[in-house]
Amino acid sequence: MICRFNSSCQIQFLKLNRFEMNSLSLLISAIVLTGGSIGFLPRLAQSATPKEMAQVQSVLQEQGSLQPMQQEHLFSGEAGQIVTISLNSGEFDTYLTLLDPSGREIAANDDYARSLNSSLVVTLPENGQYKVLARSFSGQGGSYTISVKPATPFDQAYSRGVRLFSEGKLEEAATALSEAIQIEPNQPAPYLDCAEVAYAQGNLSLAISNYQQAADLYEKAGNSDAANQIRQQLAVLQTQSAL
Repeated sequence: MICRFNSSCQIQFLKLNRFEMNSLSLLISAIVLTGGSIGFLPRLAQSATPKEMAQVQSVLQEQGSLQPMQQEHLFSGEAGQIVTISLNSGEFDTYLTLLDPSGREIAANDDYARSLNSSLVVTLPENGQYKVLARSFSGQGGSYTISVKPATPFDQAYSRGVRLFSEGKLEEAATALSEAIQIEPNQPAPYLDCAEVAYAQGNLSLAISNYQQAADLYEKAGNSDAANQIRQQLAVLQTQSAL
């Protein structure tokens, strides 16, 4: 149903090029010494296709030591490029910050897409070297992976929908989230956000429909815990709808 409204690390750096965006990838595996708030629902894993993997070419590998409280990672970018920066860990609550070439913070994220992982979809404002800060939310340690890659159409639509929803622009948010669903209909997170938009607009039937779709997708992916959490919310909404 489409919403109608709506330590030691190994590092690979790739220079962003306006005309060769598909070759961009930064992949880092590390141990962070610092983690923790409670999120709502985990996001389904997204795996790169063989074609996408073939387009990733490493131009530099380094060995480094993790600094206390945070780790810094650099990449080169050009003005106007749209990138997705993701910080993922199964062991702690991540926090992600992006600094521009002058060292000014231009974006930050704690939890993204119903998970404790962090992600930013950013249009780079200028040419130069950008700094990504990988942090833990409140002191718990663990391994992590950080990546920088060209933003996909899904990334852009979903991120735009989340931002518009946070700004209270419900119609625009629903349109963007519906676009994300059309691009990747098997991702549950946009359905959950569509459900919240519909609920905020007082459309309980549409909210129920989108919650049910998200629960079914989590169940299909083997995430019964997430599916059950959603169905608990569904039971409450269905009771309200029957009144």
